[in-house]
Amino acid sequence: MKKYRQLTTELTFRCNAKCPACHRVKPLRINLNDKRYTITLDRFKQLFYPELLNKVEWLVINGNFGDSVMNKQFREIISYVKEQDTRVLIHTNGGIHGHDYWTDVGNILTNRDIINFDMDGLSDTHSKYRINTKFENVFSNACSVIKAGRAQVHWKYIVFEHNKHQVEEARQMALDHNFHTFSTVKTSRDVFAPKTGKFVHSKKSKENMDKAERVIKCVWDNWGKWYISPEGLVFRCCWTGGHYYDEQQSNFYYPPKFENLFNGLHVPLEKILSYDYWNKLQNYLKGYDRSFKLCKSQCGKIISSIEKTEENLTTGKKVLFDSNNRNAQVREA
Repeated sequence: MKKYRQLTTELTFRCNAKCPACHRVKPLRINLNDKRYTITLDRFKQLFYPELLNKVEWLVINGNFGDSVMNKQFREIISYVKEQDTRVLIHTNGGIHGHDYWTDVGNILTNRDIINFDMDGLSDTHSKYRINTKFENVFSNACSVIKAGRAQVHWKYIVFEHNKHQVEEARQMALDHNFHTFSTVKTSRDVFAPKTGKFVHSKKSKENMDKAERVIKCVWDNWGKWYISPEGLVFRCCWTGGHYYDEQQSNFYYPPKFENLFNGLHVPLEKILSYDYWNKLQNYLKGYDRSFKLCKSQCGKIISSIEKTEENLTTGKKVLFDSNNRNAQVREA
């Protein structure tokens, strides 16, 4: 097993979509379109140097604010990562570019890699949440990667009130077009959340919240993950990474000289990941009442984002990710 299980990053804070519950819509202290928040290939190589990537099991390219495909050097960057034989998991709304671009992406990746397309509904419902993306375009782009015949292509479907009736139809489309996995995700968002039925998130039940144990379940620590922003800053998780750019930062504590001491473009990432700070943070979170408001809201009692079911469409095996499980493990459905 490699030394680091998973590092998550995003290649830009720019995005083509306007999802109404995205962190982008919150009051922020930065301009997300500033070029400092889009990493270049050269700076990426400085941040994720070969000796580090050789120790990383998974590099996850996902976004707090942006879609990494908006980075003009996206293909060059993932090509560099694959030269180090690091496995890649990409999350994208898939709403830009066309067949040739996505075929290129599919040919860069291998059968050990995963690319996840976010399609929350079908042609008449998808764009209600994924504003500025068109279902037909996203689906076509995903199929272009599939036809390249290399990477595992996943369909992630966030279930909302307006699309919950289409889950089975979408699953059948995924099966018919050779997607590797179809995932349904329960949302803890306030926007469009299902009001009734099996897709209601546990956090939407006052009874569940009242009876849940008062404890912080730091999912990212349990899974050995960190989040690195496109300007090189290292955070324990995506939530602390997103909050750092908020207009008000009162829900978490960032150490003095954070922008220098925790910047992988100033200090080698491996040194930052070895800081005793991470152990001290976990010890502090053992006291629920004293813990940071951000940690309580995202990983206290019931975890915000972990309730989902993944189905392998080749084998038919389903795996449930349960927010009540202390170690965020998986179990067969």
